[in-house]
Amino acid sequence: MVMKTLLNEVAYAMEAPECLLPHLPYLLQDLPSLSGSEDDIVEILSEVGFPNGGAALDLGCGRGDIAIRVARAFEAEVTGVDGHPPFIDIARQSAKEAGLQQRCRFVAADLRQSLAKPAHYDAVLMIAVGPVLGDTAKTMSMLRTVVRDGGWIIIDDAYLDDGVPPSEDYEGYLGREAMEAGLIHFGDAIVARRTRSPAGRAFNALALDTIPKRAAALAELHPELKDAISQYVTRQIEEVALMDGPVVPTLWAIQKTAA
Repeated sequence: MVMKTLLNEVAYAMEAPECLLPHLPYLLQDLPSLSGSEDDIVEILSEVGFPNGGAALDLGCGRGDIAIRVARAFEAEVTGVDGHPPFIDIARQSAKEAGLQQRCRFVAADLRQSLAKPAHYDAVLMIAVGPVLGDTAKTMSMLRTVVRDGGWIIIDDAYLDDGVPPSEDYEGYLGREAMEAGLIHFGDAIVARRTRSPAGRAFNALALDTIPKRAAALAELHPELKDAISQYVTRQIEEVALMDGPVVPTLWAIQKTAA
């Protein structure tokens, strides 16, 4: 089996060739966040009862957009971890500009390092990161180690709509029943979910409008990256088409049961 490096994992999560990783801040600069789900996350945390002044861990935090929103909305202490140092630099600067640098701590590291020791966060967030921890049950087994009993695991992922036949285009996507079986494999409870969020659709539309324009400009600056840039843009278009079609993007809140 070929072992993936951290760089491989970051490129996979960002759906980008490795050679484009240094250029992602440029390509994505027009997007207000990297997922478009920050409003939904604040809403779902409010719904389940995330406490004011609580503590949260944001795995794969990117530029810190979600961590900063959670810190502001709940006066929370938020630790964000991401494997791409340029994003962490942006996150730290954004927290400083928001006056939240005392409540937002950002770390450039493999997110798995944050799961190596038990912790007692009120919530752990894993938003649009992909299966870097393994399948759904394996992912839950690791995330549960850093959440207190009664705390919440917030996952942004997707499932394959009912009745859609298997296809290479949908490889890796489970049906809803199988996906949610993995999420509650250890006896936890799904306490809230959001599917096909309007905010997510708006984010996808903005991405399809802005990323190709930035990509064209980047290709002029770096013609040696033209093929990789084209590949990246094509992948973004394909992914949005899936999310507008047979694949259902969903945000889940899972409450950890007592041991």
